[in-house]
Amino acid sequence: MNVLGNPAFSQLLDSAPTLGRERRQNLDWDVYGEALNDAGFSLTDVRTLSWARFSEVGVGALTEGTSLIAVFNNGIFESLGKRRLMSRSPKYRAIDFEQVAGYGDVDHVVEHHRIFKYCIEFQGAGSILLGRLEWHVQGKRFGDNRQEIMATARERDRVLSVINEISGN
Repeated sequence: MNVLGNPAFSQLLDSAPTLGRERRQNLDWDVYGEALNDAGFSLTDVRTLSWARFSEVGVGALTEGTSLIAVFNNGIFESLGKRRLMSRSPKYRAIDFEQVAGYGDVDHVVEHHRIFKYCIEFQGAGSILLGRLEWHVQGKRFGDNRQEIMATARERDRVLSVINEISGN
């Protein structure tokens, strides 16, 4: 699948901001397209893109790096366009909206460390965490970081508004 050959996808990619600690990554676009195909997502259904973190573990763990998050009409897709070490299949994670029993915005703030995490959490049946999208900013020790912190929260809110529109909320 030629991902960058799709004008709508390319336009969304160009407009996806990098905020806080989230930075653009180098992706192998051929593998990214293969992963999209394997996951069953169509480029015609992409609604927005954002550079963020995707996690399936406790929010305190800082184990995830920045990835390209894609919101589709039928779910969330995350990949860096890399392959699995042993199987060589495309590496990706996804959330199917049909499995989502609930979702919402969650803020995790540790002020004495100046760490601000703005998240969207997705729960399945039995309140099982299906995944979390996270935008992370770490304030500088001496300085006014409010504009960067608010811009990071606004990016989370922008993505959440797209998901709300899809779900009819």
